[in-house]
Amino acid sequence: MEIRKVLAVYKKGKLPEHFKTIEVIKGILDKKQIKHKFVLKDDLKPQHFKDVDLVLSVGGDGTFLEASHFIKNDMPLLGINSDVKTSEGHLTSADRFDFEKKIQSILDGKFKIEKRTRLEARLDSKKIPLVLNDVYIGEDVHYKASRYILKFNGMEEEQKNSGILISTGSGSTAWYKSAGGKPFSKTAKEARFIVREPYRGRLTKCTICTGKLKDEVMQIISKMYNGCIAVDSFKVFNFERGDTVRIKVSDKPLHTVVFC
Repeated sequence: MEIRKVLAVYKKGKLPEHFKTIEVIKGILDKKQIKHKFVLKDDLKPQHFKDVDLVLSVGGDGTFLEASHFIKNDMPLLGINSDVKTSEGHLTSADRFDFEKKIQSILDGKFKIEKRTRLEARLDSKKIPLVLNDVYIGEDVHYKASRYILKFNGMEEEQKNSGILISTGSGSTAWYKSAGGKPFSKTAKEARFIVREPYRGRLTKCTICTGKLKDEVMQIISKMYNGCIAVDSFKVFNFERGDTVRIKVSDKPLHTVVFC
């Protein structure tokens, strides 16, 4: 693969290991004579991705997710765990110890592109960034009951619970699994949802508690005054009474660099 320009997205970080990783990556890119630009994830703008052949995320999973929200095409993304001692790095495929070997593998074409399924969500007329892991919809204060109307697969139900979680395969090993769901393939062209702590009383009975999205569009209409939509566990949008969010499986997967 020809790499003329690399964009490296990094977090601020506080630990020496993180800064050492940044230094090592810069040194290797200079050695390979690859043009590069390092941008803090909090300063990212769409124009930073112009004419870029490869995006590197340098940090943990949060940095990877932040970078992914700006990628709307087949631009490849390689996650680099900047501190293996403190970061799980589930979404990353490299670290500072093997980065030189892996960047050479990319140059030699010895890598794979894993097309990870994403979700597309629209809040009324406002578009939400493409979702790699999951979407949580519910009260912004979790000890309050979440109230909404769920429309899915020809069914409609008013629900009261601790919120609903819609997950891709990438997110299925995280919050979705902790909530009781079973992990599934990152590349499966589907999403799965689970209702958290469904309430079944005299007036409200949750019966649609789990399900799969393939070609369907899920609609959720808020009956909350302080509801929220949390995307990938860090971007939050207000979801007030009467608002409608529509969620479907995106036809724009994230092209993630992985190795054999």
